[in-house]
Amino acid sequence: MEKEQGNYTDKLKDIYQSIISHLEPAYRKQYNIRRFMSCFLLFWVMKLSDTNFHEHYWLNGQTLLIVIWVGLAWIFWHYTFWRYQGGVIDTLSRNMIYFGSLWSLIWKIVVQNLVIMIWIAFISPISGIKTWRKAVKHNKHLFIENQKNDIWN
Repeated sequence: MEKEQGNYTDKLKDIYQSIISHLEPAYRKQYNIRRFMSCFLLFWVMKLSDTNFHEHYWLNGQTLLIVIWVGLAWIFWHYTFWRYQGGVIDTLSRNMIYFGSLWSLIWKIVVQNLVIMIWIAFISPISGIKTWRKAVKHNKHLFIENQKNDIWN
């Protein structure tokens, strides 16, 4: 008996189409600059944490793992951002009271938003996959405003 050889590229295309199809078109088109910036910053933070300085610094296994992680973060970023909206970290960051001069306030807000963007990109391969699987299970499409009152949350 011969095993039937599956076409893995077709399976990957089907999975990617499922990932795309569970996002509303308006939501999919928004936040692309924020997604790019967070994935770009995630790459640099992860690459700068690489302590293996050698002749082939950019061509090693750790760089490949970082690129794979950032690629998964790029794909699942919308799911994680949707999950982040209205959550504990979002509520805490919106209700923070800042003290100081005008420039220190601006600096704190910019740094806070950058850290949140990096955090969303960092957890995207885990939280995004979990949210996508839940959307597939309940056949739901994610939308722009998350009211956290859906029965599948």
